[in-house]
Amino acid sequence: MTSVEKTPLYRSDDKELLGYIVNDGAGWQAQTIFGYTIERTLTRRAAENTLRERGLSFLMGVWQYYDTDDKDWFPCILKEAHETRVTVIRTNVMGYQDPDDYKFVVIQKPTETRLIKSS
Repeated sequence: MTSVEKTPLYRSDDKELLGYIVNDGAGWQAQTIFGYTIERTLTRRAAENTLRERGLSFLMGVWQYYDTDDKDWFPCILKEAHETRVTVIRTNVMGYQDPDDYKFVVIQKPTETRLIKSS
């Protein structure tokens, strides 16, 4: 089994966590603060640049989450993102909240089987 080196990267001016630089043995990854892979790169420097340029802005936009109650995937926006949990609000595919379908969900330890970025 290959060990994974995961290093936090902070913004220099206010020490905001931008995400993680991960060496998985096969290359480098720039990951969000909750571990979702933004981009795979050949070098650590490229992964750091990705986080500095897109780490926090990558959290914006429409995502999809798997609702364990409804047993289906739904579009959402991220309301809060932390290292071990993400709070989402169900939306329509354009990212707008629909009062008829509104749902507020907290995902503990999110993985790509529960939360993915929409393209």
